[in-house]
Amino acid sequence: MSAFNQRVQPLRDLMKAKSLDAFVLRRNPNLAWAIAGRAHVPTTIDMACFDLIITQDGATAITNVVEAPRLISEELPSEVTVKTIQWSEGRDPLLPTGAKVGSDQPGGDRIDLGVDVEMIRASLIESDLSRFKEICVDAAVALGNAMKQVESTDREIDVAGLITHSLWQADLEIAFLGVAGQDRVHRFRHPLPTDATVGDRVSASICAKRKGLIASVTRIITFGTVTDQMVSDYTSIYKVEAAMLDATVVGTAFSEPINSAIAAYPANGFDADEWTKHHQGGPTGFLPRDWPANQASARLIAHNQPIAWNPTGKGWKAEDTIVATDSGVKILSNDPDWPTFEVNGRTRAFLLSK
Repeated sequence: MSAFNQRVQPLRDLMKAKSLDAFVLRRNPNLAWAIAGRAHVPTTIDMACFDLIITQDGATAITNVVEAPRLISEELPSEVTVKTIQWSEGRDPLLPTGAKVGSDQPGGDRIDLGVDVEMIRASLIESDLSRFKEICVDAAVALGNAMKQVESTDREIDVAGLITHSLWQADLEIAFLGVAGQDRVHRFRHPLPTDATVGDRVSASICAKRKGLIASVTRIITFGTVTDQMVSDYTSIYKVEAAMLDATVVGTAFSEPINSAIAAYPANGFDADEWTKHHQGGPTGFLPRDWPANQASARLIAHNQPIAWNPTGKGWKAEDTIVATDSGVKILSNDPDWPTFEVNGRTRAFLLSK
């Protein structure tokens, strides 16, 4: 079975179970998952540049005459046929409607099965997991290479420029880029870059995308003396992360790692309410986060599910992309040239001191 058919077979099984004749995929992350490719043109809108009609024996993309040549040449699997419209026309008239049609969003009197689609794509097939591992390593290395070029006199936007250049050189698109220097790192959890000079500390976070799959990574560099207090605080946030990783077990609820973090913050020198000041991460893969997990998240962690936890506190942040498997958690975004230290038996990214 081809990778495309392997990916959508659970969707076809769902159609059969619900007696549906067709399924319409319309959302960017779901389309990127289905074709293992780029479904967007502008990155700022949810609407994709095509819709995908899946039946038991085929798949058809509906797109316009502008996008069709590129999609056929560079993005769509050979199993997908293409129907085109003029650029001035809408795609809706070509999409099946009614109670015998499922979709990943409401509309057209179709059956909204968006949650079911999200749960299906939560488990990567082996070929997607293999390329995801490469993406995560490439993202970590690209970020690391850029951070090694940063000087304390740079502005945050200069750092962002270095990172952007490094990511694109590695064939990685930017889904999110945050940069904070010494003044903003304590103030904001999602620091979009400004013209502020970075000073003695730079924290940079990325969500980097290739063919739909997204890797999340944070790395921190310091200038000057690294004090014992800095190392202690940095280690402490990684101990919170370690508690989350220990609780990330296939078949258990996403609430378990969150509850572990809530307990780990005060146990490692943070305020008891530290966890309320920033989301702690959640399932990822084809979005920076499908949703931020919380204490009420009853959805079960799936086998081969990408996850990115991101505990923060005292100006420090721990963030890498992992995959939950039946044999345990595996950290994917490793940079072999970045300094490391050991936390609870795992090799983790340390501070780069310049």
